[in-house]
Amino acid sequence: MKKELAVITMSKATNKLFRQQLKKVLRTKVILKDYSVDNLISNKVSADLILTTKSLTDKIDDYVTTDSEVIFARRALDLSTLERLIKLPANKKALLINNTRLSALETKSLLQEVGIDHLELIPFYPSCDKKKANGVELAINLGEERYIPNSVAEIINIGSRILDLTTIVEILIKLDLLGEKANLLISKQVRQLVELNQRLNKKVKDAERANKKLDAVLNHVHDGIIYINGREEIEVFNRRAEEIFEIKAEEMLTKKIGDKINNTNLDQVLRNDFKEINALQNVGGKKIVTTRVPVKQDQEIIGALATFKDVTEVKKLEEDLRRKLKDKGHIAKYSFGDIIGDSEEIKQVIGKAKKLARSKSTLLLQGESGTGKELFAGAIHNYSLRKNNPFVAINCAALPENLLESELFGYEEGAFTGAKKGGKPGVFEQAHTGTIFLDEIGDIPLNIQARLLRVLQEKEVMRIGATQVIPIDIRVVAATNKDLEELVSKGEFREDLYYRLNVLSLEIPPLRMRREDIPLLIDYFLQKFSREDLVLTKETISRLYNYDWKGNIRELESCVEYIAQVCETETKLTDLPSYLNPKTSEENTIKKLEESLDDLGKMNEYIFILNELYLAKQLGEKIGRREIANNAEANELSLSSQMVRSRLKKLEEYGLVSIGRGRQGTEILSEGINFLKGMIKEGSR
Repeated sequence: MKKELAVITMSKATNKLFRQQLKKVLRTKVILKDYSVDNLISNKVSADLILTTKSLTDKIDDYVTTDSEVIFARRALDLSTLERLIKLPANKKALLINNTRLSALETKSLLQEVGIDHLELIPFYPSCDKKKANGVELAINLGEERYIPNSVAEIINIGSRILDLTTIVEILIKLDLLGEKANLLISKQVRQLVELNQRLNKKVKDAERANKKLDAVLNHVHDGIIYINGREEIEVFNRRAEEIFEIKAEEMLTKKIGDKINNTNLDQVLRNDFKEINALQNVGGKKIVTTRVPVKQDQEIIGALATFKDVTEVKKLEEDLRRKLKDKGHIAKYSFGDIIGDSEEIKQVIGKAKKLARSKSTLLLQGESGTGKELFAGAIHNYSLRKNNPFVAINCAALPENLLESELFGYEEGAFTGAKKGGKPGVFEQAHTGTIFLDEIGDIPLNIQARLLRVLQEKEVMRIGATQVIPIDIRVVAATNKDLEELVSKGEFREDLYYRLNVLSLEIPPLRMRREDIPLLIDYFLQKFSREDLVLTKETISRLYNYDWKGNIRELESCVEYIAQVCETETKLTDLPSYLNPKTSEENTIKKLEESLDDLGKMNEYIFILNELYLAKQLGEKIGRREIANNAEANELSLSSQMVRSRLKKLEEYGLVSIGRGRQGTEILSEGINFLKGMIKEGSR
C-alpha cells in the first residue's frame, strides 16, 4: 500500500514549488497531498509523513493529527539563479523580498554562505518597517512579487527556496524509499554543480579574453593612462604612462598613487568628485596635457582615471593632420568659440549666424574693416552641414584683375601665356561640396562680376579657354566693408549681382558698438603675445575703452602688440601708441601759455629763455636776466632785461623755473626741461 506525504505551507506558491520538486523524486511511489494555511479545512490533516516549513513551527499542531510525524523543511537556493547576483557591484543595496521575517533572514544567511557576501542585503517582508525601502533601487524577489514596493526600479527574480538535499533524503528514509533513490539524488546534485562550474569557467575564460583585448588597447593608444580604485591603489598603468613617468608598471600596480607619483591629483578627484579637462603640468621636464575624471557606478565613485598627452606629440599630430588636410584641400581655421566677446550685440550676431549657417543660400557679411568677417565666415562653415568639406577663401581686392579671374574660374592648358600644363582648377572647383568665401567682394571688377553672376545663378563654372561647363555644389559666403547699395547707385557694382549675393545678410557690429568686449579682447591678445603678466592701469584701460577704434579689432590687436613690446611690468598712458596718447602736462602748459600770450610775449621768446637757463644748468653756471637779454640780441630777438623779467615771472607761475634773489640767478626746474622736450615733440608733428 502506498504511503501518504502531506505538504503544508504558508503560501500556495511555496506549496506548488515543493510538490513539483518532490514529484520528480518520488514519482508514483507516494501519494502526495498539498495544503496551504489559507485553504485548510477544519478537519486536521492526517498522513504517514507531514512536511512543513519553519515558519509554521508554532502552529503546525493546530493543523495535523497527533499521530502524524512532522518534519520541517530545510531549504536551499537554486544555484542556476545566482549568476546575476554574482555580477552585481560590491556594496550594492538590495531588498530581500519574502513573506515572513524568518524566511527573509534564512535566505540572507543562505546567500552569504554560498558566497553572495558582497551585497548589502536588507530583509523586507509584510510586517517590516517600510522605510527600509527608501533610496533602494534593487529588489531580490523569492517568488513574492506582491510584497515588492513600487519605488524599486530593478527586480531580480531568484525564485522561492527549494528543498535541500538533506530534507529529501530524510523524507525518503521516513518513507523507506532511500535505497532506490539515493544514486538518482546524488547524481542530480552533482550534475547541477558541474553545470554551474562549466558556466563559471566559461565566464572566467570570457573575462580573460576581454582582459587581453583591453590590455592590447591600453598599450597601443598614444595617451598615458592611469586608473586608481576607491582605495587609491593603481590598477591600470599602461606603456605610454611608463614612458611619460619613466617608471615600470610592475613598480606601480597595487601601490597607492600618492606613494609613487605626487602630481597626478587623482586622489583629489576621488575624494572631491571633480573633473579636470586638458590641464597643463610638468612631468620630468616635459609639458603634459592631462585630463582627470572620477569613475562612477550607480552614482557612487569607485575610482579615478587620468590620461596624459605629451604636448610636443600633440603639436606634431596636429601639424601632420593639417598637412594632410592641406594636401586634400582647404580648411576653415575658426569656429564660433574663437569669437571673443560677451556683449549682447555679439551674442545676438552669433545666434543669428548659427541659424544662417544651416542654410544653403548665399550669405553676405557686412561690416567695417577689422570687425572679424573672415572669422565669422570660417565659423559659419564649421557650424554648417558642409563642415567636413573644403572651405576656400579668396581676397578679391588682393589680386590684379587678370590673375583674379584665373584664380576664381581656373583655366585650361594653353589658355594664355604661362598657363600650367594640364590647366588649373579655380577656387569654385576647389570648393566643390564645401564653402567659398569671397572676401572684399565690393572690389571685384565689373567684367568679372558678370561671370560671377552666371556661376551663382547656374551653379556651374567654365574655365578660361574651355568650351565645357563644370557643375559645382557650393555655398557662397561673401564679405565687404563697402556700401554695396551706394556702389550700385554709382554704377560700380551690378545690381543683379548685389541681389544674388544679398539673399541672406549678416551685419557685424564695429568694436565701438560692443565696448563691453574690449577688456576681454585685451586679455586675449595679451595672452596671445605671452604677456599675461603685464598690468594695465585703470587710466590705460579707460583710454582703450573710450577710444573709437576705427580699425576695430585689428587695430586693437596692433595696439596691444605695441604695448606688449614696449612695456615691462605696468603700462602708463605715455606707453600707448602716439595716436592714443592724450595730451601731456607739458602740452597743457603750452596751451595755457599760448592762451596768455595775447598781452605778454611770443612762444619763441619763452622757448629761448628756457633754453638759456637749461644751457647754464648743463654748464653748472648761474645766469641772470641781463645776460639772457644780451644773448637774445645775438640770436636776433628783441628782449630787454625788463621783458625777460616779466616772462620769467610767467614761467615761474607755471612752475617751470625758480627765480633766485640777488645774484643767485634763475634756475630751470625739471618741469621746465620736460616742457622743452615736449615742445620739440610738438614741433616735429
